[in-house]
Amino acid sequence: MKTYRRLSVQLALMLAALCAAGVTQGQTPGAPAEPAAAPVTAPSLPANSIVVTGKRFDPTDRTATFAARSKVLSRNRGSSCNYMSRFSPDMDDVTLNYMQDVDNAGLSSNLEILRENSPGGDASTDRAHLSSSRMDTAGRGSSERRAAGGCKAADLRFAAGRAHIARKDKTLDDAFASFDSKDYPKALEQFKISYEKMGYDGAGMMVGRMYLYGIGTEPDTAQAVYWLKKVAEDRFDPVTDRLKFYPRSPEFTTPRAEATMNLARIYLVGWGTDKKPAEARKWLEKAVEIGFVPAHVTLGLACLNGYGGSKDAPKALRLFKEAAEQGYRPAQFHLAQLYYHGDTGVPKDLKTAGAWFVTAGKAGDARALYAVGRMYDLGEGIPVDQPRAIVYYKEAAVYKNPSAENALATYFYSGEIVGKDLAIARKWFNLAALHGQADAMFNLGAMCARGEGGEKDMANAYVWLVRAKEAGHENAAAALKLVEPQLSTEDRSKADLALKPKAARQS
Repeated sequence: MKTYRRLSVQLALMLAALCAAGVTQGQTPGAPAEPAAAPVTAPSLPANSIVVTGKRFDPTDRTATFAARSKVLSRNRGSSCNYMSRFSPDMDDVTLNYMQDVDNAGLSSNLEILRENSPGGDASTDRAHLSSSRMDTAGRGSSERRAAGGCKAADLRFAAGRAHIARKDKTLDDAFASFDSKDYPKALEQFKISYEKMGYDGAGMMVGRMYLYGIGTEPDTAQAVYWLKKVAEDRFDPVTDRLKFYPRSPEFTTPRAEATMNLARIYLVGWGTDKKPAEARKWLEKAVEIGFVPAHVTLGLACLNGYGGSKDAPKALRLFKEAAEQGYRPAQFHLAQLYYHGDTGVPKDLKTAGAWFVTAGKAGDARALYAVGRMYDLGEGIPVDQPRAIVYYKEAAVYKNPSAENALATYFYSGEIVGKDLAIARKWFNLAALHGQADAMFNLGAMCARGEGGEKDMANAYVWLVRAKEAGHENAAAALKLVEPQLSTEDRSKADLALKPKAARQS
């Protein structure tokens, strides 16, 4: 069985057995690190190519953000239409625009055009209204006809009236103006008025958030849930209301999606209420249904760990893959991890894992870059190629991945491939240690104790070995027993000041 790359950094006082044990990189591929924002260019694995599909939409298009404020007349603005009816090509935006042009050109069509000033139709211009084919078996005229999607004449009049009011309505704009000027109590009341008057999702979502965070009022999770559910459970058309995904702006959302995710978070962390894993998972499911791609990862991890329901690795795989293929970088990384480790119902597949790690790495995921480097370093699914591994380690280290920083330091310490340079090795160990890498803490402590790559510093050596022990390094306790007796009074004072600054100052 292959192990992680090892480095023999020895303390002068360390027992021979401890020296033989060496230092391991105890991080799994993809150890937590802050994802990098900028894309990088790196060599690719000799594996099957992964093609990321999906349109890139313009993130400046705000039509999806406040869809309820649309001034376009639509059957979705009716009061009793068949909102969940099957998709009809006649209702597609492209078709509507095209047919509008056709009508303007004087050509006839079966498309029903709804006008604000004449929702029942304009007999002077609409030849179809005069046709006997528009009469039903009861002999009723066009004023009683059914519109597209199952809307009745009353629905058309309702939609026209609402559009007329919406054109002049300023309640939501006024509420945001009050919010921006920090008059939060007034903004809260205005958002409520806006929602009750026009039903704007944005207004209801803001009321829910203000109750949740205690903005302009005392925090009230029960009220927050009440208002967030108003938005999240509102009628939903899977064709027109589904959220678009922008790979360059993955967190772009709508009031409905934001309300849904807030409900999931409330039950996930127990925000003002008890934790309810099953309820959190339910809202994550809904967020996925409405098209919020980042929810795929959260729900996928819940399925993978059996949180809030049964463990379901194949479903997690499907969720990760759906989001990964749309260009969502975290999903690409988690998909690669799942293929790398395998799970119940998901066979281990190192080649596919490597291909997805490369894809995520090219998108700027430092954890994925480190994982690819490690696969080359150890020859997992591919031939060993340490020069290429160093390329990936360096890319990941530039983005402050602690495990990559530690791995890069081991090469400079041992002199493999890059040439031995203890000063650079100590620098990289120091960076990795500052970023919380346990092996780097231990290695840095060893180098400080021996004076390698810089001055001998027993106080600093003791500090880093203590922190390595606290981080769970298996050899740190034995090393401390050897180093501690060698501390001078001054060394101990410096170490105490670093480890317990408040207590040291008070004494």
